[in-house]
Amino acid sequence: MAQPRTRLPADERRTQILKSAVSVFARSNYRAATVADVAAEAGISEALIYKLFPSKKAIFLEILRHMSERIVSAWQDEQEREEDAVRALRNMGIEYYNRMIRHPDELRVQFQAISEVSDKAIAAQLRRDHQSYMRSITAVLKRGIRQGTIRRDLDVTTLAFLFNGAGILMNMMRLLAFDREFTAARTSVLMDHLLDSIRPVASVSKARARRRAATKGAKR
Repeated sequence: MAQPRTRLPADERRTQILKSAVSVFARSNYRAATVADVAAEAGISEALIYKLFPSKKAIFLEILRHMSERIVSAWQDEQEREEDAVRALRNMGIEYYNRMIRHPDELRVQFQAISEVSDKAIAAQLRRDHQSYMRSITAVLKRGIRQGTIRRDLDVTTLAFLFNGAGILMNMMRLLAFDREFTAARTSVLMDHLLDSIRPVASVSKARARRRAATKGAKR
C-alpha cells in the first residue's frame, strides 16, 4: 500500500524543491533540466511545484538569490566575530573555500548561471549577487583603512573587485578538478599574498614573521 505523501508547510516545501533543483541542475544544466526532472527528484508532482513557482526560471533565480544571501550572511558572521579587518578578510576567503567543498552542487549551478547571461533576468540576478559580495567586502576594507591595517592610498572598489575575483578563481579551479593543486593550504597562501599587498609596509614584515613562527611551531 502506497504511503500518503507528507503535507509540508509551504516554506518547507519550497526549500525541498530548491534543494532538489540544485541537484538536478548540477547533474545536467539549466537548459536541459525540466520541471518534471525537479518534481521527480523531490518526489512530488509538477502541479505542486507550479503552485509555489511559476516557472523553471523562477526556481533558478531563487536558487541564485538564496545562495548569495547565505554567502554574505556567513561573511557577516566572520566580520562580527573578528574585529581586525585584515584577519576578517582572510577568514572570509577561507570560509568561502570551505563552503565550496561542502556544497559542490551549488558551485556548479552558480557557474552554469554565467553561461545564461543572455537571459536578462538571470544576468540581473547575478549582478545583484555580485554587488552584494562587493558591498560586504568593501565594508570590511573600509574598516581596515580606519583601523590603519590597510593602506589608505588604495582604491577600495578596485580591491573589492580583486577579492571578489579571487572567489571566482577558487570556483574555477574546483570545477576544473585542480583539487590536488588548489588545496586549503594554497588558498591560505593566496589570501596571505593578497592581504600582504594591501597592508601598510611596516605591517607586512610583522605578518610574515608571525606566519613563519606559526609554521615552525606546527612542525615541532
